[in-house]
Amino acid sequence: MSAITKALQEIRFSIPEPILRAAFIDNYYWSGVPQSLDDAIMQKVIGPRVMVDANLVGGAFAMIPLANVPTQQVDLYSLIYHIPKELTQGRSILSALSVSYMPASGSWSDGSSGYGLTNVGSVSNLASAMQRVSDSVSNLPPISNAYVDLIGENTILIRNQARITQSYILRCILNNDENLNNISPRSWPAFAKLCVLAVKAYIYNELLIKMDQAYLQGGQELGAFKSYVDNLSDANDMYLTHLREVWMVTATMNDVNAHTRLIKLMINPGV
Repeated sequence: MSAITKALQEIRFSIPEPILRAAFIDNYYWSGVPQSLDDAIMQKVIGPRVMVDANLVGGAFAMIPLANVPTQQVDLYSLIYHIPKELTQGRSILSALSVSYMPASGSWSDGSSGYGLTNVGSVSNLASAMQRVSDSVSNLPPISNAYVDLIGENTILIRNQARITQSYILRCILNNDENLNNISPRSWPAFAKLCVLAVKAYIYNELLIKMDQAYLQGGQELGAFKSYVDNLSDANDMYLTHLREVWMVTATMNDVNAHTRLIKLMINPGV
């Protein structure tokens, strides 16, 4: 079972199936394309809305070594890096946070090596403090003050930097795994509720006007069906609130590196 499978199950448990079929299936019979209810929910709600929003407010913090990444020299102080998917676990970079270098020597877990390269897990507080002290007394501008822009698919532009070492490292946010395998099972209920609210908001927008048209054209009393849909008027606001107040926190706590960094900044910004 995955987070998405749990979400689909929770949607069926929370919303009557006739309502779901009316919103996702019944209007598409004449297309001649057979489609299951789960597939329709994935294509119309979870994929285009929930997964996009989950990536925007969450994602996974990563530190990517740039020593062996192909570069393109734009000018004396600007570089373009085309980062291969092998270094990002097949994911796309959502946001480039900063670029820096490591003062210690060693090798990365992917086999690359060079002066100053250190495995992320082995970077100590002392090494980080040494880097900040070195930057403060250097005549050259510190590399961590360079501007980093995401200009394409896994392509970054570094501006206003002095290339004095090969041991560059990019701090960035990657999108979630397509099946949310990076999310702990204990967080699945929070994601499932997000999906339920998104589906309810979709149902309200999809069926509200159509119900009135059916009543005017056929003169039929919709009864409980109409009452259920009318009660979903606040589903979209509830979705946005849950996304901001619950899922954003849940996603951060699922990312061990980001959560640890946040705690360090709260305790001592200099750590």
